[in-house]
This record gives sequence, structure tokens and C-alpha cells, in this order.
Amino acid sequence: EAQARKYRRLAELAGIAPGHHVLEIGCGWGGFSLWAARNIGCRITALTISQEQFDHARRAVRSAGLDHLVEIRLQDYRDVSGSFDAIVSIEMLEAVGETYWPLYFARLRELLRPGGRAALQVITIADDRFEEYRRSVDFIQRYIFPGGMLPSPSKLSDLASGAGLSFRQEARHGGDYERTLALWRERFERAWPQIESHHGKDHFDCRFRRLWRFYLAYCEAGFRTGRIDLQLFALQHS
Repeated sequence: EAQARKYRRLAELAGIAPGHHVLEIGCGWGGFSLWAARNIGCRITALTISQEQFDHARRAVRSAGLDHLVEIRLQDYRDVSGSFDAIVSIEMLEAVGETYWPLYFARLRELLRPGGRAALQVITIADDRFEEYRRSVDFIQRYIFPGGMLPSPSKLSDLASGAGLSFRQEARHGGDYERTLALWRERFERAWPQIESHHGKDHFDCRFRRLWRFYLAYCEAGFRTGRIDLQLFALQHS
């Protein structure tokens, strides 16, 4: 239910209507694309560069009987052509890398039709911590998401403006993510005996347990203290 509310809010921010052609940059396992096609009746081109996500999402689309509305592509967003009524991108910008942020926003503008809107869900770092953060490599960048980097809200605003897009912060959900991470950590600990039983096959050993436990607690603390946040942003092609 929470996922459905999130998808609905993002669709509202992007102004998606029946018959629209929507681009999703970083479609993951296909959740948003399936929800939007089923509940709005829009046509969606969904991108991923993960073979596993591509295979899973295509199976899900076929199983749902939505092949006529959803096209899953194993494609980089930089290689897309055409124009779209709306763009949605959920927690993908964090993996782009600072060097490519200007290109990412330029592509948003190029791919949006005049008057079209984009909705982004992004994990951000606080403005007053951004400069120090960008000069070093933290635990997340070293062990979890190599090459990733969190933008700050002010940096996002500057990037959008530089690309010729209007920009507004729409909602903040760091407190919700804090609670979610706490629940994930509790359930991980509860499930550990079953996870550990697969040790020989999947290398779920004690080191993996310590790493995963620290990762979840590290992020939970970040959201609780406001050092990081989960935010929704709306952008519009002028």
C-alpha cells in the first residue's frame, strides 16, 4: 500500500495522464511501470542496465498482460532518443556520479516535450555537509555503492536551472525511511538463521552479516539526524 501511494504521488508530480508516453529512467524490478500502466493507462518505456532486472521486469510485464503498454529496455539513459510527455526516475540519480550530473539533467530536458514534467525521488545529503562529503569516500561508497554519490538539494536546484528546467522540492520523507530501515534491520536479524543456512551456496557468512547490519544502522542514523533525507522533486520543461 505504501509503494502504491508513492507511485501515485510520483505520477501526480509528473502530470501523467491516460495515453501519455512516459520514460522511466532506472526502472528497477518494474514496480512503477506496472502500476502506472495498470492504473493510469499510459504507455511506458522503462530503462535498466541490469540484466537481472531486465529479465525480471519483462517476465512481470508479460505475466500482467501489459506488453502493449510497457516496454522494458536494457539501455542506458544517455542512448535514448525521442520525446516523452513525462519522465520518472526513482533513486537512480544517486548512482550516476557527480561528473555526469549535468549530462543527466540535460538529457531530462532533451527528452521531455515542451511543457512536460519529470518527477524524481532522490536520497540527498544536507547542504551544509555536501562539500566535505564530496571530498572523501564514505562507508556506503566504499562497500555498498561504488561510484555513487548523493547530491544536496541546493546542488539539484542549480543543476536543474543550468539545464533550463524549473525546479521545486515537493516532499521530504527521511523520517519514514528511518523507520523503514529499522524494520528492515529487525527482520534481517529475525531471518538470519534461514539466511545463514545458505552459507555454502551464497557466502552469507558472519562478515556479510556485520556488513549488512552496519549498512542498515548507518543509514537509519543518517535519516534520523537529518544528515541525509529522502525527497521528491518536480521539474518542468519550459
